[in-house]
Amino acid sequence: MRKEDFTSGNIFCIPLSLPKDNCELSAKLQKSYSDNFFAFGRIIETTSDVTIEIFNKIGPISTPIEEIIQSGIMISPVKVFGDGIHKKRWKIISRNPNYDKYRDSNYANLEMVYGIPDEFRLRRLSTKEEIPISREEMLRRNIPYATVWHPTQFERRILELISNKNSI
Repeated sequence: MRKEDFTSGNIFCIPLSLPKDNCELSAKLQKSYSDNFFAFGRIIETTSDVTIEIFNKIGPISTPIEEIIQSGIMISPVKVFGDGIHKKRWKIISRNPNYDKYRDSNYANLEMVYGIPDEFRLRRLSTKEEIPISREEMLRRNIPYATVWHPTQFERRILELISNKNSI
């Protein structure tokens, strides 16, 4: 594993056409897939997991980085296991040494819900401040639950989000 692959600000592509039934992630991104459709994400921070955001843009691997960034955010924040990048299923396509998570990813306002039912806590990622929150408020405000997603599970989730968006 190359530590620089998990640097905040790195943009990566997520293949949407690879098989999703392989927990070992043996299906790797090949050059022949470069014209297929991809989702694009950016690493916000790395701890024991990787916190990412997913852009709205879906397109070929050659999509210009500025077009990806300008497309806006589909979902953020999301926690994933680093295996997608580590095992080369998800490919780093851009490195940004000038990335600032507060400026570029609105880090000061990112929140996630932790805990178990009846004991949910809303955590502001930037300050680690936690306050109690009800399930109803979590759902009403569409605040993500801090689940760490396996790469193939998360690929399925992206496909569902795209499908729901296109059916509106």
